[in-house]
Amino acid sequence: MLRCRPFAVLAGILLVGNTTLFAAAGDFGVLAIPAAVLASGPVLLAWYRPVAAWVVMAVAGPLITSVGVALASPMTPLPWYFNLLFAQLPVMYVLALSVTRRITAIACVVTIAAGTATVLLFDVAGPVVVLTGVGSWSLVLLAAVLVGDARRARRLDTLRAAEEVGRTRILEERTRIARELHDVVAHHMSVIAVQAASAPYRVEGGVSEPAAREFAAINAAARASLRDMRLLLGALRGTDGPVRTAPQPGLADLNELVESVRRAGVPVRFTVAGEPSLSPVESVTVYRIAQEALSNVVRHAPAADTTVVVQADADGVTVEVDNEPPPPRTTPAVEARVPDSHTGPGLGLIGMRERVTALGGKLTAGATEEGGFTVRARLPKGDDA
Repeated sequence: MLRCRPFAVLAGILLVGNTTLFAAAGDFGVLAIPAAVLASGPVLLAWYRPVAAWVVMAVAGPLITSVGVALASPMTPLPWYFNLLFAQLPVMYVLALSVTRRITAIACVVTIAAGTATVLLFDVAGPVVVLTGVGSWSLVLLAAVLVGDARRARRLDTLRAAEEVGRTRILEERTRIARELHDVVAHHMSVIAVQAASAPYRVEGGVSEPAAREFAAINAAARASLRDMRLLLGALRGTDGPVRTAPQPGLADLNELVESVRRAGVPVRFTVAGEPSLSPVESVTVYRIAQEALSNVVRHAPAADTTVVVQADADGVTVEVDNEPPPPRTTPAVEARVPDSHTGPGLGLIGMRERVTALGGKLTAGATEEGGFTVRARLPKGDDA
């Protein structure tokens, strides 16, 4: 980032010097100050508007020369004079630092062509003077452009290197998370699946039919979680795995979700009002919100009466999960499931809020006056719904 002070100081020095030069040696009279401002102003403007500064500079040079010719000035300012050149150099340098090489090259050629054409048009200098002046002027401007372009290239290389380091660190962190998930969560889910599948055969005397169905449901849920876990691990590691052909769960899968929660002992009433017309992303979001809210009910309020309502209207869709307080007989179990203050905030609620916010919606969650809990999400109607 360039500092403003050097540009302001140089612009001030050039303004004073050009005003004195145009008034004393050029006989510009009252036009000395406007001409000095035109010649010096682009230096300060280049600090925050390089292209605009170049436009003013490219116009100012021929214009000042034209004014000198019109006033029959004893010292007609030519584009390669030092008082004008000292203003052109920082402008061309910052322009090369800020824009592409093609734009910089065009600007350099236009600047030299406009100044040369003005000098030739008014015939204010001989051929030798024009040749040597234009030649030296071009070399100096080219040097400023090359220095600016070289610094721009170094800066781009630095930014690319920083981005590469950032991507590498992100990949390393994702790999570490994937490893922890595989070693801890996936292992425990595998144990749950195996134990649930073998439990009916390991219990002496067998188990009842309802208990066998419960074990089968636990096994199926564990295996489904393992499948999702494998997909998640593949995404985190960035590895090329088999293409997933099964669709993401959505609104149509809520009945199955509600039924699985009922099998876990939570009485759930499920209602869909209106005619929801959701995009795939919105449908997944509605499902995940209901899934997380119902999971919280199973963990923290088992056997509590729960209502799931999906309400669609012309402006969007609302999903609300409301549970009453758990029956008194489940209170000790509920208290045992509530994490202590050292476990941190509920990540499930954070995830729900992130999903809803990404779609421009709003989520509210909190305890009710009766001792229950309500999760409510409002998703506005999307353009592709």
